[in-house]
Amino acid sequence: MIDFAKKKRAAAKPVTRARIGRPRDEAARAAILRSANAILEKKGIAGFTIEAVAARAGVAKTTIYRWWPSKGSLAMAGFLAETAPKISYPNSGSAVADLTSQLRRVAAVYGGKTGRVLAAILAEGQRDPNTMAAFIEGYARPRREEAKAILRAGVERGELRAEIDLEATLDALYGPIYYRLLVPLTPLEPEWVEKMATHVFFGLLTSKRRQQRASS
Repeated sequence: MIDFAKKKRAAAKPVTRARIGRPRDEAARAAILRSANAILEKKGIAGFTIEAVAARAGVAKTTIYRWWPSKGSLAMAGFLAETAPKISYPNSGSAVADLTSQLRRVAAVYGGKTGRVLAAILAEGQRDPNTMAAFIEGYARPRREEAKAILRAGVERGELRAEIDLEATLDALYGPIYYRLLVPLTPLEPEWVEKMATHVFFGLLTSKRRQQRASS
């Protein structure tokens, strides 16, 4: 005997289908970013076009414009996706050691072709607000907040003085790197940046840590 009520409930039950939109979007986004960085490294910002990225990534230009409103913002996104993992912050338990190590990484990465690409993108950002916004919101601001958290942890551990100005400290540490990047009078080298960090941090250490460093 057929249970019509049971059959009706089964028919009314929605069919579960795999959600394929998001994985496809993520795959397309990743392909676009890889293609953008590859073209940027090969041709520079002058030879960088959304059409070229779309062709290399195998997507339509409309797909790119869904996420990036200009070629500058796309170039910056591709650059940061490739570069950001190379200059991440370590976590050794020392604010001075962690920031100095990260500064050396930045100098090593920006001291070559990657730095020249970034300088060109920042120049593009002077005329295209979307490019500069992509740099600030996608890279500069998040990493600045991460660096502030490292400094605060150093204060809490008694490594750094409690009254230090976090904004001024980060400007003193990272400003010289961007100066040498944009005004290449002298090389941007990891050894130089470590010396610069040592000078800055010596004035930020607590008296106890300063004495320990002086005697070591």
